[in-house]
Amino acid sequence: MEHFNRLGFPTPKDEEWKYTNVNPIASRNFSFAGSKAKISREEIFHRFPFLNDSFFVVIENGKWNMNASLINNLPQGVEIKNLRDEKNNPLVQQHFNEYADVQADAFAALNTAFANDALLIHFHPGTILEKQLCLVHISSSQEEAVVSHSRLLVLSEKNSSAKISAVFVSQSETAETFVNSINEIFVAENASLEFDLLQNENEKSFQVCGTHVYQSTHSRFSINTITLGGHIVKNKLHIKLDGTQCENHMHGLYLADGSQLIDNHTAVYHTKPHSNSNQLYKGIIGGKAHGVFNGKIFVEKDAQKTNAYQSNKNILLSNDAVINAKPQLEIFADDVKCTHGATTGQMDEEALFYLRSRGINEAPAKALLNLAFANDILNNISMEDFRVYLSSVVEYKLKESFLK
Repeated sequence: MEHFNRLGFPTPKDEEWKYTNVNPIASRNFSFAGSKAKISREEIFHRFPFLNDSFFVVIENGKWNMNASLINNLPQGVEIKNLRDEKNNPLVQQHFNEYADVQADAFAALNTAFANDALLIHFHPGTILEKQLCLVHISSSQEEAVVSHSRLLVLSEKNSSAKISAVFVSQSETAETFVNSINEIFVAENASLEFDLLQNENEKSFQVCGTHVYQSTHSRFSINTITLGGHIVKNKLHIKLDGTQCENHMHGLYLADGSQLIDNHTAVYHTKPHSNSNQLYKGIIGGKAHGVFNGKIFVEKDAQKTNAYQSNKNILLSNDAVINAKPQLEIFADDVKCTHGATTGQMDEEALFYLRSRGINEAPAKALLNLAFANDILNNISMEDFRVYLSSVVEYKLKESFLK
């Protein structure tokens, strides 16, 4: 709290928050939800059919809902615990709060101050988790504006392999919520981890999400961030490739309509030679919505033979839609392959005419074209059931926006 009081809420004068005004969050009186759980396991299965063959943890208003979760019979070498009970664990002491910067990031400081029900996911050396592990975050309070501080620490030890998905949704369309989440992820030598994130809360919700990743030698990490809902959503993704032969893939898709604001900030730090990183973010923005992409790649002087790619592509669906794109490179090594770029345009009228001439109505034709544009991101999700579910949600949102 001392760090947060010193920093205060960021303002548009801060470079990272230039286009994202958090006054709607700072000026609202949010309270913590009661401890009584409202969501049942049956409701989870009904709403998310892709979980039928998965392990999942339900986090309701920032608190672990044990009765709705399903983590029985976890494979040996996989542990899911409350961080509160693991504070004396040497690994937790080594990694917790090591990657999120509470001295410079106000929302990380605020999260750390109130993260009383944080989650630890630990993959022991050599563990391979075949099934998907899903974290279902639900904002369920309807009577008052509620804040939750979700905290996650993932430890993927040497030679482990796993896939995690995280879903953020609202139980109702009228609930006002602010979710302030921090994910810290450690990927050890030769470990492989996929982390997929869906943000689909209602139009009255706010979310600030910080994901901080540390990769060791020969590790592989991929993240797919799909942002569909929320009035203001800010994603901050920091990845440090601190070993040779690291592989990193970052993909993002954001669909904004109405008065939504979706802001993605990424930063990749290459510190050692012979590592690869790949970023592709795509946005579809309509109405009076606002999209932001600010991507940075840092290549330090010892990181020779680095291969880093960054691309941001956007489609604007209306004259009032706005995108601010700023890809950046800072290179201090002289033997690298690094590219970056951003493009923004409107829908292909010839392709639309082609579909219309074959009997497809205008709204479905537009949705179909934009779904094809979005599939470049969705196809990177290796968990088939989750990918199919995401495609249906994206298609529904696209059709809905074109029918307004």
